[in-house]
Amino acid sequence: MADIDAISNDLGIPWETKKDIPFSFIAPFIAFSWDLTNWTVSLPESKKAKYLQAILDWESKPKHMLDDVQKLYRKLLHTCHILPAGHAYLTNLETFMGVCHRDSPFRPCSPPRQTLGDLLWWKERLPQPAIIRNIPGPFPIVDANAYSDASSEVGIGITVGNRWRAWRLLPGWKANSRDIGWAEAVGCWFLILMLTPTTPRGTHTKIFGDNRGVVEGWWKGRSRNKPTNNIFKHIHALSEAQDICFHTRYVPSKENPADGPSRGEYLHRSLLLPAITIPMSLRLYVCDFNVPLSPAESLLLQQGKAPTPLPRADHLSLQQERTAINAALEEHARSIFAQTQQWLNS
Repeated sequence: MADIDAISNDLGIPWETKKDIPFSFIAPFIAFSWDLTNWTVSLPESKKAKYLQAILDWESKPKHMLDDVQKLYRKLLHTCHILPAGHAYLTNLETFMGVCHRDSPFRPCSPPRQTLGDLLWWKERLPQPAIIRNIPGPFPIVDANAYSDASSEVGIGITVGNRWRAWRLLPGWKANSRDIGWAEAVGCWFLILMLTPTTPRGTHTKIFGDNRGVVEGWWKGRSRNKPTNNIFKHIHALSEAQDICFHTRYVPSKENPADGPSRGEYLHRSLLLPAITIPMSLRLYVCDFNVPLSPAESLLLQQGKAPTPLPRADHLSLQQERTAINAALEEHARSIFAQTQQWLNS
């Protein structure tokens, strides 16, 4: 640094010496700590303490002006470069900024009720020993040939390769701001729940959907629709826990193989994906495609108001199914016999 200062002085270039940073493989920049040996970027302890204190100071007052909200929002938004899941926990502050700006930027306002819940997430994350992320770089994205879709008339469908699974939407699901976007997000969540057990940690995986609100909302890490944003929070948590990054891509409905299962057009049972455990928070709104009808569904069916009759699957007859199974068993037996002969002859 002394050599640089000597040359700078000769050239008449002033430097703020308090901001001198010794040469190192770990250096601070734009409020982050960059480790060029391990290729990671992290939030320094000083910033963690500063942002946490900003939340506590903000919570000490029941009402806030626009400038107060903007200052806290900017701090937390900056942290989202390292904590992408944080985007889903800023939506209430974003709503609050809109309210303050519309009413009066200099008049204190009360924040939305769910704001404290979002800030609780931040208060739990900021004190963690290390808030760290790999420095982004080129990486392969695996195409799992995985698709999801939802139909407001019937339910949710997913496909992985040539295999499928489906769920019915129960009467009453479309309420309290739950809409088709929410159902599409649930389909995305179910698809990810299906993929994670067989996907190695550290994988970047591509998944497809035909709802732009969900596909492009995931690029931003959040949704303005509160129920949909809650689903995104669950996906963020799953993605972090499994260390798998999911990249959503848009596909037109006519090219989406999950469109059929979402509308009750089920494929053969031999291609059925394994069942997943439906999260507790969804069990009032979603059920497996092949469970008996609920009392509410039965009543709608009797009244002729049901969107779809009893689940219809298996486009093959029982005899055709037996023939297909026997053919598969015979092919498997021939394969084992061929391998045995090869072993005996070697």
